[in-house]
Amino acid sequence: MNRETTAHSQRNDLPLPFLLALFGYFALHIALRVAVSGSLDYDEAEQALLGQWLLAGYTEQPPLYTWVQYLLFGLFGKNVFAVSLLKNGLLLCTYISVFFAAREILHDHRRAILATLSLLFIPQIAWESQRDMTHTTLVVFAAAATLWQVLRLIRKQSVTNYCIFGLLLGMGVLGKANFFLFLTVLLLTLLSFSEGRKVLISQKILVSLLIAAAVTSIYAVWMINNQDIVFSATHKFKRAVENYWQKGVISLFTNSFLFLTPLWLIWLLIFPQGFRPTGPNNSGFHRQFIGRYLLLLFFCLLVVVIVGKVTYVKDRWLQPLLFIAPIYFFARLSPGAISQSRFKLFLRIAAAVALVIYLAFAMRVVGASYINRFCRMNYPFAPIAEDMRRLGFAEGLIISDDRFIAGNLHFQFPTSTALVPEYHFERLVDPASSPSIAVVWETANRGKIPSDLKEYLEKTFNLPVTDFPVHYLEHIYLFGRTETVTLAFTLLPLPGNKVELSSLSAQMERKPLRNKQE
Repeated sequence: MNRETTAHSQRNDLPLPFLLALFGYFALHIALRVAVSGSLDYDEAEQALLGQWLLAGYTEQPPLYTWVQYLLFGLFGKNVFAVSLLKNGLLLCTYISVFFAAREILHDHRRAILATLSLLFIPQIAWESQRDMTHTTLVVFAAAATLWQVLRLIRKQSVTNYCIFGLLLGMGVLGKANFFLFLTVLLLTLLSFSEGRKVLISQKILVSLLIAAAVTSIYAVWMINNQDIVFSATHKFKRAVENYWQKGVISLFTNSFLFLTPLWLIWLLIFPQGFRPTGPNNSGFHRQFIGRYLLLLFFCLLVVVIVGKVTYVKDRWLQPLLFIAPIYFFARLSPGAISQSRFKLFLRIAAAVALVIYLAFAMRVVGASYINRFCRMNYPFAPIAEDMRRLGFAEGLIISDDRFIAGNLHFQFPTSTALVPEYHFERLVDPASSPSIAVVWETANRGKIPSDLKEYLEKTFNLPVTDFPVHYLEHIYLFGRTETVTLAFTLLPLPGNKVELSSLSAQMERKPLRNKQE
């Protein structure tokens, strides 16, 4: 059997046990997330907040993640399951896309499996994406799937493949802005090879561009009309007047190294041959493709750092760019260099790391009291919501200066609308349809309502906030022993409501409470 026939056979055979194991791994993550806590983490709460509406755009981040989350809320209700299903579904698709992209390059199931499982040794992907990430999770999947599709286009330039390529381009653009950097490097890599140039100069590429334009058209119009929101995140790039390029370059290479730690150490211990100089390139075009991609990637990153005066490169920005590194490493190893014993050893270590991730995810919530470090999933929103009901709030508007609080309380009162001042979504609310406003904020020292929140309520709803009592809802953290968290709460009527201000204020003062009041 010649090499071409072997490669064709590898592409058509599916390692079902491995794919089922991936499915089981992420299914267990969903079950664990639902079992551990019904409270949302920060980015999850933001999606609960934004997912109240289906809009062309929301914040400086593209809207696709929220669109899909909105759909899942409609199918499964507003709950942690719907939130975790989307995140873990994207992670599963990312691992599968990396596997198939690796198989296109390596023509070998074992090395493709090893390259895929290497993602478990990248903390930013294996841990941070599980802990609390949304748009980054989507864009990494879009990048991995686009890489796989480009490799399929190199092999077969069919109209169907160009259509899929166009859909993935649209998905990446609607996922996160750093997809453009990944796409730039990918296109430059294609242009550097005759095989890649054939893909790009084909007239069929117009089909991809038309589909991508159609998919992103609604958001593109929104961007034009909301440029102040789109460019509001430029402050995330830290800049300095002096020595900015030195700081940026050092940050780029340091964080790139840390991004791949401890992965490189595992490789060094099990497959040291991958770090040795290689002889003649027996992987042909595909290995050259991945190597040139990485070379062009760091060149482009250097340009961005120097021209953009970026002084700090965050590791999460590297996720949709460096996920490809494991494929390159295993392209340096011939199939014969991976013995059965080393292959099994790598699988065992990967399984152990997966178990550690499960345990760490659970213990950061369940064991928070013992390490004296509570996370947002320890917040007791269910009993806090119960107190709010006893105080007279059943539904209406929920307003907070913290999207974490607003998103979580929206889950507790799903028929209510949650708002935060920074998003300016009050234009989507009909005040006449809401009987009251629940204003909630976090207070560690029982201080009064924050001035910014007070000003927002007075200007937006013309309400004299200080005329109403503030109640302090204090509860023990989930899985806490004696440690408590306190939220401040006041109930206000909306203008035009039939309940008089004085009547509502007196009614609130008569309500019994277990918790202390001002």
